[in-house]
Amino acid sequence: MRRLTVMLLVNDLRIGGAERQLVELARGLDKTRFRAIVVTLYPGQPFEKDLCDVPGVELRSLNRSGKYDAVALLRLVSLMRRERVDVVQPFLTPATAFGLTAALIARTPVKIVTERCGVRLNTHLGNNLYRFVEDRLTRFANAAIPNSEAGAVYLRSRGISDNKIRVIYNGVAPERVQLDASRRAALRKQLGVAEESPLIGIVASLTPAKDHVTLLNAAAIVLREVPDAKFLLVGDGPLRADLERRASTLGLSGSVIFAGHQTEVAGYIGAMDLAVLSSCDHEGCSNFLLEAMGLGRPMVATDVGGNKELAGDGVGALVPPSDPKKLAEALLRVLSDREEAGRMGARGREVFRKRFTLETMVGAYEDLYAQLWEDRDRKQVRGRRQEAVGEG
Repeated sequence: MRRLTVMLLVNDLRIGGAERQLVELARGLDKTRFRAIVVTLYPGQPFEKDLCDVPGVELRSLNRSGKYDAVALLRLVSLMRRERVDVVQPFLTPATAFGLTAALIARTPVKIVTERCGVRLNTHLGNNLYRFVEDRLTRFANAAIPNSEAGAVYLRSRGISDNKIRVIYNGVAPERVQLDASRRAALRKQLGVAEESPLIGIVASLTPAKDHVTLLNAAAIVLREVPDAKFLLVGDGPLRADLERRASTLGLSGSVIFAGHQTEVAGYIGAMDLAVLSSCDHEGCSNFLLEAMGLGRPMVATDVGGNKELAGDGVGALVPPSDPKKLAEALLRVLSDREEAGRMGARGREVFRKRFTLETMVGAYEDLYAQLWEDRDRKQVRGRRQEAVGEG
């Protein structure tokens, strides 16, 4: 098989789980087999720096001027043709609609849909319209790739053919799961958390889907039993001011730490005694849960989307979403049983090493690209033979 040109398309490279996975994939591909072109609809976001000067990776932007700029589609078609793209794989909406439409016009041989959520309960009109278009364009795709079995179920519910679906879980780079004991101690001191105080933490954007309100309500219950416990919220987003007010109203100001956005989160997760994910929506394969597993942290997560595929089977505890009482009970159970917490952490690290490394994810995508390209070659050979028979 010749070296294939793979185009990975995304709205922009802001800090986010899907964006991080795209960057890690582009960086990790075997450059003797694949040339990677990363294309954004909009430029100027932080993850772009992670692709600068990476051999075998090219970064381009369509410089879309706004949501009504349809000319960006024509620029994308031109780019696909000029660079002779063999495989196009868009991430997220509306990049998926742009990528598949342009690929059809440019006659790009292999088209892959990437689904990053295991469930979408709350959507808006614009998202629903794009989803309607994307579902119809997906019939022309060679494959649809969710990052969880929950995502596969979600794709099927939207009418996507099962023979197109192949699950490829997220993968985490080695440096994101390296625990430095001195870094842990320094961070806890910096955060004002005593070594003997339990630190319960979450790494997630401060958005409705992550449901930090339920976590804060659960924190109020936990603190009645464990007054010295601390809660660490790593991440930022539009709900920060509301959540800070909620924490104050609940009397949690001295027990809840808002750490804001952090580029390197391994130290913060390593500093935690217990990782918690309170999501109520939009969960496929959580990068935070994977990193917590890799760092050997016990976990409590809501049973939403793909969370049970990570936190199930003795790796963590699962609770219903939007239920502060159940969440608090699970947190208290893990905090009260150090031996069980240790077993959870060890089991999580073991599962992570077997299934969720960056090497595993990149290898799965490389195999997928090669397989789809070979399938195309076989179809072309069969077609030529049938034409020859017909002419004969």
